[in-house]
Amino acid sequence: MLPPEKPPTLTDVARLAGVSVPTASRALNGGVRGTQSGTPELRRRVHDAARALGYSVNPAAQATKGGRARTVALLVSDIEDFGSATMISGVMHAAEKRGVSVAVRTTLDDPLRELDLLTALRGERHRAVVIATARTTDKHRERALEAQLRTLAEHGTRVVIVGDNSLGFPSVTVDNHEAARLLADSLVRSGKRRFAVLSGPTIEITSNDRVQGFLEGLSAHGIAVPASDIVSRAFSRDGGYAAVDQLAERIGELDVVAAMSDAMAVGAIAHLRELGMESPRDVEVTGFDHVPMLGDVLPRFSTVEVPLEAFGEAALSLALDDDDPEPQARVALRATPIVHGKPVARS
Repeated sequence: MLPPEKPPTLTDVARLAGVSVPTASRALNGGVRGTQSGTPELRRRVHDAARALGYSVNPAAQATKGGRARTVALLVSDIEDFGSATMISGVMHAAEKRGVSVAVRTTLDDPLRELDLLTALRGERHRAVVIATARTTDKHRERALEAQLRTLAEHGTRVVIVGDNSLGFPSVTVDNHEAARLLADSLVRSGKRRFAVLSGPTIEITSNDRVQGFLEGLSAHGIAVPASDIVSRAFSRDGGYAAVDQLAERIGELDVVAAMSDAMAVGAIAHLRELGMESPRDVEVTGFDHVPMLGDVLPRFSTVEVPLEAFGEAALSLALDDDDPEPQARVALRATPIVHGKPVARS
């Protein structure tokens, strides 16, 4: 009986393609740049050689190559949130290009759960962890988070933060303050004068930046919003719904209820409808984030288009494409105000 034929190896593929073994490995397995590893011609040669020899990659071996999984972890506050869902999509698309998978974890905006999840992630040995949860002004919470992230980094996991923060890791940010200022300015120029603001929790940096920018835009036109008309609730659909209760007695006096997220805007619109009021007929409700489905249902909806899907490409570029990113490395993205369905030009 003839001995079984030896299966082809990566060395055989490299020899047939005329490249080194590491080059063949990167072309077949992606390396840190996934489909961008090597030139198109080189990748074609290697893949042609692999097909000719009947060689296939061993996923199990690749999953733990170098003791680290071919995955990135993404932490979000709420998987059902419109903005988080769009960001998850962006991270997944960016990861697919690089030949890695995404493990999504939700903190439910619970700081203790956030720390527990990060502790568990140590054992999963991801290549990178992207933190897209709400960053806050709570110094104790942020110090505890930073300590967990330092431990992950010391064990070889890249860390990237989405949003403004002082944690000392590479980050991806967006100009929330300026975009909110421009939104308010444009609404006033369209004839609006009486405003209420629906804010997220006052300790959340993103919400604070948006509120402060919006109030600054109004102030430039001599318009002030009474403290009683700045309502802080959960940064969610339910938060927007609940916030309308505080405004219910004077809602008819307002021109605009400015929600600092589209999710809050949806809750506010739903509650107003229960009160027999429609937006924008009776009072205009605006948002922030630009969830596409809202534009489909409300074509004249005013909001701010935040490039949520672009966060994924930017975050994974910092985490996986740069061999050694500086802690202060920062990708700054630009948001676009949309007023009554039309983008606002920026100088």
